[in-house]
Amino acid sequence: MVSDPADPPEAETGLHGVWTTHGVDETFGEVDVEMMLEEDGRLRMVLVLSSGGRRSFPGSWAFEGDELVLSGAYFSPDGESRVRWQIKDGVLLLEDASGRQQEWQRKK
Repeated sequence: MVSDPADPPEAETGLHGVWTTHGVDETFGEVDVEMMLEEDGRLRMVLVLSSGGRRSFPGSWAFEGDELVLSGAYFSPDGESRVRWQIKDGVLLLEDASGRQQEWQRKK
């Protein structure tokens, strides 16, 4: 995949990798979530359930303007999530159109 020259270079090098957060899923309850952003645009969302089980959802990610667009079955009901993003002090901060924020830590 050829990268779009409009993508900021720091976004290409700083965003890919594995990020984790903790939350409550409507279906599975309390979960840890891993978001794997591959350099080639592939995305994998993994829910780690409190029971120890795992659910994995493939998808893709891309930049559109100043938004990060995450696509795949995980993002119901529309199959897509558009968020503003920034990395600050090693924390990935995502904010949706309604102003809800999520903090993600880089997995070591």
